[in-house]
Amino acid sequence: MDNAVELQFALRSPDAGPLAAVICALADWLEDPHCNSQHRALVARLLNQGEVPSVLACKAQDRLVAYAEQVEALHTAVFEAPVERPILRAVV
Repeated sequence: MDNAVELQFALRSPDAGPLAAVICALADWLEDPHCNSQHRALVARLLNQGEVPSVLACKAQDRLVAYAEQVEALHTAVFEAPVERPILRAVV
């Protein structure tokens, strides 16, 4: 069976939320120009090990939280900044 078809069937499962999250993150990451062959090799080795060492999981969680804070700060700066409106004057 084709890998994509097999994954589509797996994603139909009600408990496939984590699998969907991993696939979405992987799809975004593979499109990132900073994703290189060394990074892909690291992830492949991690998958081949079959587990994520706890120290690595903690470091990744810390980095993810920092990234989320950066995104939130950017969102706040862009969308919640006060808007200065021009002063309208009546011309008679």
